[in-house]
Amino acid sequence: MTEFGCARCSGEDALTALAFCTTRLREIHRLVEKSHFSIALRVCPECRQAFAAIFTEFGDGTGGEDAQYFDFVPLTPAEVTTMAAQGSRVDLVRLGALGSLRRRLSSSWPRGKEKRIAWRTDTLSVREGY
Repeated sequence: MTEFGCARCSGEDALTALAFCTTRLREIHRLVEKSHFSIALRVCPECRQAFAAIFTEFGDGTGGEDAQYFDFVPLTPAEVTTMAAQGSRVDLVRLGALGSLRRRLSSSWPRGKEKRIAWRTDTLSVREGY
Protein backbone atom coordinates (compact mmCIF):
# COMPACT_ATOMS: atom_id res chain seq x y z
CA MET A 1 0.00 0.00 0.00
CA THR A 2 0.98 3.61 0.41
CA GLU A 3 1.34 6.21 3.12
CA PHE A 4 -1.52 8.13 1.45
CA GLY A 5 -5.12 7.06 1.11
CA CYS A 6 -7.15 3.93 1.73
CA ALA A 7 -7.96 0.74 -0.17
CA ARG A 8 -10.69 2.58 -2.12
CA CYS A 9 -8.77 5.66 -3.33
CA SER A 10 -5.27 4.20 -3.31
CA GLY A 11 -5.76 0.46 -3.75
CA GLU A 12 -3.27 -1.63 -5.69
CA ASP A 13 -5.45 -2.01 -8.81
CA ALA A 14 -5.10 1.27 -10.70
CA LEU A 15 -8.21 0.78 -12.88
CA THR A 16 -10.41 0.19 -9.82
CA ALA A 17 -8.88 3.14 -7.99
CA LEU A 18 -9.37 5.40 -11.02
CA ALA A 19 -13.04 4.42 -11.29
CA PHE A 20 -13.48 5.27 -7.61
CA CYS A 21 -11.51 8.53 -7.75
CA THR A 22 -13.26 9.89 -10.84
CA THR A 23 -16.74 9.20 -9.50
CA ARG A 24 -16.54 9.34 -5.71
CA LEU A 25 -13.95 11.91 -4.67
CA ARG A 26 -15.67 15.11 -3.56
CA GLU A 27 -14.42 18.37 -5.03
CA ILE A 28 -13.55 20.86 -2.30
CA HIS A 29 -11.91 23.59 -4.37
CA ARG A 30 -11.51 24.37 -8.07
CA LEU A 31 -8.14 25.99 -8.74
CA VAL A 32 -8.09 26.17 -12.55
CA GLU A 33 -10.92 25.64 -15.02
CA LYS A 34 -10.05 25.98 -18.69
CA SER A 35 -11.20 24.01 -21.72
CA HIS A 36 -7.97 21.98 -21.99
CA PHE A 37 -6.62 22.25 -18.46
CA SER A 38 -8.09 21.98 -14.99
CA ILE A 39 -6.91 21.44 -11.44
CA ALA A 40 -9.27 20.64 -8.58
CA LEU A 41 -8.71 19.67 -4.99
CA ARG A 42 -10.72 16.58 -4.12
CA VAL A 43 -11.14 14.47 -0.98
CA CYS A 44 -11.90 10.78 -0.45
CA PRO A 45 -15.23 10.24 1.37
CA GLU A 46 -13.85 7.07 2.98
CA CYS A 47 -10.53 8.22 4.50
CA ARG A 48 -10.48 12.02 3.92
CA GLN A 49 -7.26 11.80 1.86
CA ALA A 50 -6.94 14.90 -0.34
CA PHE A 51 -5.76 14.87 -3.94
CA ALA A 52 -4.97 17.38 -6.65
CA ALA A 53 -6.89 16.18 -9.70
CA ILE A 54 -5.10 17.44 -12.82
CA PHE A 55 -6.61 17.19 -16.31
CA THR A 56 -4.61 18.21 -19.38
CA GLU A 57 -5.52 17.91 -23.05
CA PHE A 58 -3.25 18.72 -25.98
CA GLY A 59 -5.10 19.40 -29.23
CA ASP A 60 -3.42 19.50 -32.58
CA GLY A 61 -6.14 21.44 -34.35
CA THR A 62 -7.02 18.64 -36.77
CA GLY A 63 -10.04 17.40 -34.84
CA GLY A 64 -10.46 13.91 -33.59
CA GLU A 65 -8.78 12.31 -30.62
CA ASP A 66 -6.54 14.71 -28.74
CA ALA A 67 -3.97 13.57 -26.19
CA GLN A 68 -5.47 13.51 -22.68
CA TYR A 69 -3.83 13.07 -19.28
CA PHE A 70 -5.45 12.81 -15.86
CA ASP A 71 -3.44 12.55 -12.63
CA PHE A 72 -4.45 12.28 -8.98
CA VAL A 73 -1.62 13.50 -6.74
CA PRO A 74 -2.06 12.86 -2.98
CA LEU A 75 -1.66 15.91 -0.76
CA THR A 76 -1.08 16.67 2.90
CA PRO A 77 -3.52 19.00 4.71
CA ALA A 78 -0.88 21.78 4.69
CA GLU A 79 -0.45 21.43 0.90
CA VAL A 80 -4.22 21.64 0.41
CA THR A 81 -4.32 24.85 2.43
CA THR A 82 -1.43 26.36 0.46
CA MET A 83 -2.88 25.43 -2.94
CA ALA A 84 -6.37 26.62 -2.04
CA ALA A 85 -4.90 29.99 -1.06
CA GLN A 86 -2.97 30.19 -4.34
CA GLY A 87 -6.12 29.51 -6.36
CA SER A 88 -5.56 29.95 -10.10
CA ARG A 89 -1.97 31.01 -9.38
CA VAL A 90 -1.17 27.51 -8.09
CA ASP A 91 2.53 26.69 -8.41
CA LEU A 92 2.60 24.14 -11.28
CA VAL A 93 6.30 23.37 -10.77
CA ARG A 94 5.72 22.55 -7.09
CA LEU A 95 2.65 20.44 -7.92
CA GLY A 96 4.68 18.52 -10.50
CA ALA A 97 7.44 17.97 -7.95
CA LEU A 98 4.94 16.52 -5.47
CA GLY A 99 3.57 14.22 -8.17
CA SER A 100 7.10 13.14 -9.04
CA LEU A 101 7.99 12.26 -5.44
CA ARG A 102 4.81 10.37 -4.55
CA ARG A 103 2.91 7.46 -5.97
CA ARG A 104 0.16 9.00 -8.09
CA LEU A 105 -2.75 7.62 -10.07
CA SER A 106 -2.38 8.36 -13.76
CA SER A 107 -4.47 7.98 -16.90
CA SER A 108 -2.35 8.65 -19.97
CA TRP A 109 -3.86 8.64 -23.46
CA PRO A 110 -1.43 10.00 -26.05
CA ARG A 111 -2.89 10.72 -29.49
CA GLY A 112 -2.92 7.58 -31.63
CA LYS A 113 -1.92 5.28 -28.78
CA GLU A 114 -3.70 3.11 -26.24
CA LYS A 115 -4.88 4.52 -22.93
CA ARG A 116 -2.65 3.53 -20.00
CA ILE A 117 -3.92 3.57 -16.43
CA ALA A 118 -1.27 2.98 -13.77
CA TRP A 119 0.25 3.98 -10.48
CA ARG A 120 3.30 6.05 -11.34
CA THR A 121 6.30 7.44 -9.48
CA ASP A 122 8.15 9.00 -12.39
CA THR A 123 8.49 12.68 -13.29
CA LEU A 124 5.26 14.67 -13.55
CA SER A 125 5.38 17.85 -15.60
CA VAL A 126 2.27 19.95 -14.97
CA ARG A 127 1.66 22.40 -17.78
CA GLU A 128 -1.34 24.01 -19.34
CA GLY A 129 -2.94 22.19 -22.27
CA TYR A 130 -4.06 23.71 -25.55
